[in-house]
Amino acid sequence: MKWHESCRYMELSREYTVEELAKFHGHLGPFIVLGYRMGRFALQHFDNDPFALFATVYCSGKPPESCLIDGVQIGSGCTFGKRNIELSVSPHISVMFRHADGGAILLKQGSYLSRRSEFDNVDKELALENFAEAMYSMPDQELFKVEEL
Repeated sequence: MKWHESCRYMELSREYTVEELAKFHGHLGPFIVLGYRMGRFALQHFDNDPFALFATVYCSGKPPESCLIDGVQIGSGCTFGKRNIELSVSPHISVMFRHADGGAILLKQGSYLSRRSEFDNVDKELALENFAEAMYSMPDQELFKVEEL
């Protein structure tokens, strides 16, 4: 699908490396990776059109959980500039994606946290970075559960 025939920069790949995530966000942590993967999943689940998606990010609204928002923006293309992403303060971490066609999904944290202790044998910040790097390659179903709404 071509959104605008004459535009060259609207359909660029949304594949980012861990280095690019860290460059955008300032460091590499679990929540930017989780948000990125959730966003990428939602974009692919629907029709790869970031203009047709709207994201609601549910979290505490404070770091480190709020870092999820940066990842969702990068992965889905839903941005504050386009006004198609919002934060809803919540004690639970999840992201709801609604599509212009009326479809919606809710992505909730998966079982990935059970692997966190595997990375606790080094400096705390390095452990978080190593865990985030491992999360980048985990299967979607380990990172989050998908609920069709």
